[in-house]
Amino acid sequence: MDLPSSLPTTAAGYTPCLPHPKLSFLKGDLTDLSFVDTLYANKFEFDGVIHLGAIPNPRDDLDDRKLHMINTCSSYNILRTSTDHGIKRLVQASSVNAHGLSYSPPGHAHFDRFPITEQVEKRPEDAYAISKAECELQATAICRWAPGTRVASLRFHMVRESYDHAWPDCTARDIFSWVSYESCARACLLALEKGEWRGHEVFNIVAPETCWEGSVEVQRKKGEGAGERAGTVELLTKYWPDGELDMAYFEKNPRAAAWTSAKAERMLGWKHDPNQ
Repeated sequence: MDLPSSLPTTAAGYTPCLPHPKLSFLKGDLTDLSFVDTLYANKFEFDGVIHLGAIPNPRDDLDDRKLHMINTCSSYNILRTSTDHGIKRLVQASSVNAHGLSYSPPGHAHFDRFPITEQVEKRPEDAYAISKAECELQATAICRWAPGTRVASLRFHMVRESYDHAWPDCTARDIFSWVSYESCARACLLALEKGEWRGHEVFNIVAPETCWEGSVEVQRKKGEGAGERAGTVELLTKYWPDGELDMAYFEKNPRAAAWTSAKAERMLGWKHDPNQ
């Protein structure tokens, strides 16, 4: 299956993928219908599409209104054009921010219970969170529009190369979690290929253990020696005290992540790479 990599020109800092005989690379703007149509020209034949071409977080140099437009428009353009060409298996990058998290105004983000499942109530407020919530809504609508289509929306969380690269960037605001690039790539392929389900499904794609080094009160700084490692219940009680805790879940592993990816494991056979 040849899947061309395409990136919007507004995605500053992105670089072309490494050369590969089975890949074709085109750089363009996924909000531009004429460019999108070239991706589906006769010289390309797709069995499925993985859509990752979006703005991955708010930026100081990008107006929130434009961020929202790029993310929602590019997603709809790819989903709709794919189904118009008879493509039935689609994957798109969503985010744990779809329910409102890292970029909400201070004190606004709220979760009723932990661990967080895909059924969590959405309370998006910022432009990025709203765009991700709307991309998921669009996927549900597209599956009604084109019966037999399946779309997987993958809710990634703070993607980094490894745990050692992730923990210095982790904050209480993000609820102590991350996922590796390699594990995200594998989730995309599994979501495209695994199973015979149909319709739109959302999956948490998060590493299974808490991303935090240090005590509850003081996070270890990069370069400092290893020391105390607070448990997840301690951290949630301190920083997210309003959420109900499923103690049976956390008793199995005191460092279990605040997100559960059990659905991805069950339906896709996905697990985070333990070596990362």
